[in-house]
Amino acid sequence: MPDKLPSFGLITAAPHEFLIHIRKGRVIASRQGGSCFRWPGDSVALVDTSVHRLQFTADQVTREKTGVAVTGLAVFRVVAPLLAYRMLNLDDFRTVEHILKEMLLGATRRLVANLTLDDCLTKRKESLAAELMAEVAPVVMGSGREGDASDRGWGIAIDTIEVQDVRILSSEVFERLQAPYREALALEALRARAEVEKEEARLKEETARAEERRRRELMALEEDRLNAERVRAHESAAHQAALAQDALAAKLERDNAAAAAEAARAERRAEAELRVAEKQAGSAVRQAELRAQAERAERTARAEMTKLEREAQDGVSDARLRELALTQTLPEVARAYRDSFDKIVVTGASDLGFLGQGLTQVLASLEAFGVRLPER
Repeated sequence: MPDKLPSFGLITAAPHEFLIHIRKGRVIASRQGGSCFRWPGDSVALVDTSVHRLQFTADQVTREKTGVAVTGLAVFRVVAPLLAYRMLNLDDFRTVEHILKEMLLGATRRLVANLTLDDCLTKRKESLAAELMAEVAPVVMGSGREGDASDRGWGIAIDTIEVQDVRILSSEVFERLQAPYREALALEALRARAEVEKEEARLKEETARAEERRRRELMALEEDRLNAERVRAHESAAHQAALAQDALAAKLERDNAAAAAEAARAERRAEAELRVAEKQAGSAVRQAELRAQAERAERTARAEMTKLEREAQDGVSDARLRELALTQTLPEVARAYRDSFDKIVVTGASDLGFLGQGLTQVLASLEAFGVRLPER
């Protein structure tokens, strides 16, 4: 509302103002945001219909004699300007606010005095705000008619009353009141911490088990790899051994063939030498010498055979015995006969019978060693 309206001329109200034009004590015009021409002697009022807020704080003791400070907020507005301009001094809205504030403070103190501290703290919306609205609103709200001189209401509507804060004035009481909640919070924090530690321990245990499983899996894979390498090494060694065995068998076969060929050649030489000896053998004395030499050769062959048998018992193979017989024994026997035959003077066919007997014994010895002579 303007501080001072002109006493003469056109007056226009703002959109949030309600214009009331009075002449000779009668309202001749009233409208929201309207205008009028004011003549000398007329009265014009502009009522502010916008929303107003009022904050208040009331100190009071509860039913348990505990001091509290209640802070609230009221939102109001003029809804019946024709009634409000008669009941209130709308030129200064602070007067209206002061009246409403005093009413709210008194009602709040009266309500708090009949409530417990717990009701004030936990039920301030239901216990205080609703009660304040129910007590103050019917007083200030009302409706009137033009020309109505009744005192029903003030033409003001209270949209809401909110209790914003309830504060305990005594710090000691507040600390004691907060103690159970703080202890409960501390206990809950300890429980939460215990749960966190338990969960951390479980996660660590699961991680350790997972790592152990991975380690065992890696060990199993490594063991499989080593087993595969051992199998491959064994197969390779077996293959190499088979190749070596085949090579040894082929070498033995070649050695046996060479020994057989050498034995055949030795036999043919012995036969030739025997034929020569038969032609050259003659005298009985030489025959005796030949017999003695044959016996010595036989003994030598037997000794060689004994030696070979001993060597065979010490681990010499049959192939080695045959090789020794062919490469050492037979050449010795042939050499003994050859040294004798070149001096024999043959006198008759019957004188060489002992040679046949000696050769027969030698051939029997060779057959005992497994040497097979070709058929003639």
